[in-house]
Amino acid sequence: MKLQKAVKRETAHIALGVAVFTVLENIIYFLLGIWNTTVLGGSLVGAVLAIVNFFALALTVQAAAATGDEKRSKLKMQFSYSVRMLVVLLALIAVFAVPFLDGVSAIFPLLFPRLTIVAMQVMGVYKPEKQQARD
Repeated sequence: MKLQKAVKRETAHIALGVAVFTVLENIIYFLLGIWNTTVLGGSLVGAVLAIVNFFALALTVQAAAATGDEKRSKLKMQFSYSVRMLVVLLALIAVFAVPFLDGVSAIFPLLFPRLTIVAMQVMGVYKPEKQQARD
């Protein structure tokens, strides 16, 4: 399966957004006086996890769309969701278990892809399907 340009482009957008929000997260921790290297490590692990999770989602959507079979596509998406959430859960458990990583700071980046999408909508970079059809 060849990687579509849209998958590359949207993953790059999400990666950039997650990076920006991760920097902001670390600045907030610093301003609150609770920043240390464990926070940095945890937030970086969380950021990588968020980006990889988004990329896996994009690949699954691409593969599901290519099947042409609605039932099979739906099953593929459901299975992918379950596997991705299990991987995220196991990774977070590992982060909380490792003493040199801050688990809480690893959780926040998992919200950053959604925040990135909202920011892109506000800036007019991204328009949801409904809006594109009306424009």
